[in-house]
Amino acid sequence: MQPSDADAPLPYAAPARPTHVRFVVLAFLCVLAFLTYFDRVCIASVTPDIERDLRISENQMGFIFGAFWLAYGLMEIPAGSLGDRFGSRGTLSGIALLWSVFTALSGSAVGFASLLAYRIMFGVGEAGAYPNIATAQHNWFPARVHARIGGFLWLVSRWGGALSYVIFPALLAALASPTFRRSLHAPGLRLLANTPPWRMGFWICGLAGLVWVLLFYPWFRDDPARKSSVNTAELELIRSDRALGQQHHARFDARIWRLLLTNRALWLISIAYLGTSFGWSFLVSWMNQFLQDNYHVPYQDPNWRWLKMLPLFVGGGACLLGGALSDAYVRRTGRVRFGRVIFPIVGSLVAAISMACIPLAKSSGQAMALVCLASFGTDMGQAPAWAAIIGIGGDYAGTAFGFVNMIANVGGNFLAPVLCPRIYHRFGWGAMMDVYAAAFLLGTVMWLLIDPTRRFYRQEEVAL
Repeated sequence: MQPSDADAPLPYAAPARPTHVRFVVLAFLCVLAFLTYFDRVCIASVTPDIERDLRISENQMGFIFGAFWLAYGLMEIPAGSLGDRFGSRGTLSGIALLWSVFTALSGSAVGFASLLAYRIMFGVGEAGAYPNIATAQHNWFPARVHARIGGFLWLVSRWGGALSYVIFPALLAALASPTFRRSLHAPGLRLLANTPPWRMGFWICGLAGLVWVLLFYPWFRDDPARKSSVNTAELELIRSDRALGQQHHARFDARIWRLLLTNRALWLISIAYLGTSFGWSFLVSWMNQFLQDNYHVPYQDPNWRWLKMLPLFVGGGACLLGGALSDAYVRRTGRVRFGRVIFPIVGSLVAAISMACIPLAKSSGQAMALVCLASFGTDMGQAPAWAAIIGIGGDYAGTAFGFVNMIANVGGNFLAPVLCPRIYHRFGWGAMMDVYAAAFLLGTVMWLLIDPTRRFYRQEEVAL
């Protein structure tokens, strides 16, 4: 008897391969992370020009810098909760637009009051960047790669700050070149002929952020399922290690504030971040002065610019390495808690020992090696810590990270500038380095007590 067509085997259909839309999301987030650090650091390259042209004193300029950090710190939680409530698409676009406009307006300041107002609003805008990046990462990537993705994000952040010391001065040099200046005498451009390069530099930085918004907002979606170019295989991959029902919430539940403020793990991480932020502040504040006082390093020399970038480059590499190792360990062993906390513990300990040893260095080379080792240790735990916060925050990752980052800014941007000058002038560099080391040790102790495997809320406690 001849077999019928119904008995014939069906043709083999190969399973669909996941699309790679999530990596385009990562590229957008990395560019944004780069711009955050680049835009906030570039002002350091033109501070003398601003003070001269706007007749601003050093004390007034210090007040402007402090106002940025105050606005940045205070707006962390509100800006993070906006993304959790309304989605990271609109929130990230709005805050990037806000800070880009005020970056550009910084180049149009006419005096102390206007520059102060612009930098405050710049801080308000930048405050929402990382909390909402955390929300976007939570929605678009499986938990098993959160540390690795965080490593990429923090690498470009660190390198954005480092490269600003080279790229922005190079941009200003191009804007001041005779060839460019002659081009400004063309019809329609003559109003710019007498404009100082630093003003145009801020305008260009602001324009870069606006371009990012124009590309990001029409393309991005908060929920990968709503992105038509995401196929079923990629959507399943993104959601593969999420519990049933653990998707983006429908509305922001006010009860989350009580749960947030009473969560032990988030408070411990916040204190750990406060300590490491205090210690890390040495790299971007007192490092130049220390090397000049003790080893007569001519940090005002243009060639020194490359040397002071080195700790940030090393730290960026450590972010990537720590994130990759953390995810690899969790994937192979399934021990999430150990895989997330061991890198911040060891990294903070290495940073503490390095800082304590810096005064013992016999040369500027040895001192810089120890500074780089401290930077490596600090950032070795950055991506695993980022993944831990996203894991604890869940659908409220933006709010959780805003809470942690707000307290961290108290350490790095308020306590350090107030306490360190007094310690240095009264007790010297050795005591100051011991305080930095103690701050890193505080982070080590806190991470020993942290359990990042539990969300700070239970599904049944909030309306999802």
